[in-house]
Amino acid sequence: MPLFTYKAVREDGTAITDELTAANSSEVRQALEARGYLVLDVRTKRAGIGGSGASQKDFLIFNQEFMTLVKAGLPIVQALEILHKRMVKPGYRTTLGSIIEAVKGGTALSDAMASHPAFFPPLYTATVRAGEQSGALVDVLKRFIDYQKRMLTVRRKLVTALAYPAFLVLALVGVMALFFLYIIPNFTQMYSDQSGSLPFLTSLLISFTDIVSKGAPVIAVALVAGGISLYLGYRSDTGRKALDTMLLRTPLVRTLIIQYIMAQLTRTLATVLRGGIPLVQAMDTTAGVIGNRVIARRLLESRELLTEGVSLADAMERTKLAPDMTVRMIEVGESSGDLPQMLEDVADFYEQEVENRLTVLTTMIEPVLMLTMGIVIAFIVVALYLPIFEMGARLK
Repeated sequence: MPLFTYKAVREDGTAITDELTAANSSEVRQALEARGYLVLDVRTKRAGIGGSGASQKDFLIFNQEFMTLVKAGLPIVQALEILHKRMVKPGYRTTLGSIIEAVKGGTALSDAMASHPAFFPPLYTATVRAGEQSGALVDVLKRFIDYQKRMLTVRRKLVTALAYPAFLVLALVGVMALFFLYIIPNFTQMYSDQSGSLPFLTSLLISFTDIVSKGAPVIAVALVAGGISLYLGYRSDTGRKALDTMLLRTPLVRTLIIQYIMAQLTRTLATVLRGGIPLVQAMDTTAGVIGNRVIARRLLESRELLTEGVSLADAMERTKLAPDMTVRMIEVGESSGDLPQMLEDVADFYEQEVENRLTVLTTMIEPVLMLTMGIVIAFIVVALYLPIFEMGARLK
């Protein structure tokens, strides 16, 4: 179920800000009003691998320390108390204190964590619950840490590979703004008395610069308004779905996005299955992690087909959830009885493909952007100096 963050006022007048999982915002309001709260605001809040209340790095560090203490033989409450004393982040410290009290009162660790989805997302709590039931909590935590590290590595490579092209684009925009708003207007003042005899390229450049200079405030307002509209649209379900659909159809990035999502999907599903969670429930949990809503919806549709007795491979093929090669490999994994291992192999393949494609794309994008910047600057320089060249030719 979706995660919501809310602001409310208790009966004693104190304010509270917290998170709650529910089917929709109306259910959140009803639950809070039943407690006697005055609800001020309710917003959707999607939790990722590390939850929305903590960074993924903080969450990874917490898991590593928690696993080490439990592996050393310390009781869960004592391990949590040690982490609580050492915790610096106030949000985590408060949350851990609440969890410690709940566990001391007889609540299972997974249930106590599930009441704080902003810090402990459904994927994690479902994994911990499976570890509690099987008595292999350390093994489950170790697998989840390995999963976190792999997903963080893939995401870091994606961000690193796209950072330099993004910097080049911003640099190109900045250079063009400097030229058209400052350098060219000052430079062309010397041509103001001979506008009728200027070369075509110079006249064209001056006219375009004049349009940009006069329309700069309107362009700036339009860009800001467009950015705000995109942001608000992205936060809505309809806008998010439209953007996700567009990304899956964009030629240059479509393959890369699908490969990244398939790596995330298969790696997550394999990790959850390794924890002993049934396939149908594992697919439901995995759907909450997938960032692309179109793919997440297809995954839930595949889950529904599973409940009707359809195999995972057939369900993926019917819903067009995964490429044909992935479907065939999953079919082999189901036939051999080792589906988690096959899913991990598929995830390894896609993670390598993402890395290879990122290398190719960055290798292609960088020279294209540099060439574009060079051509534009060369055109501006030639257009600006062309009247001087012609004047020198006439003096000869």
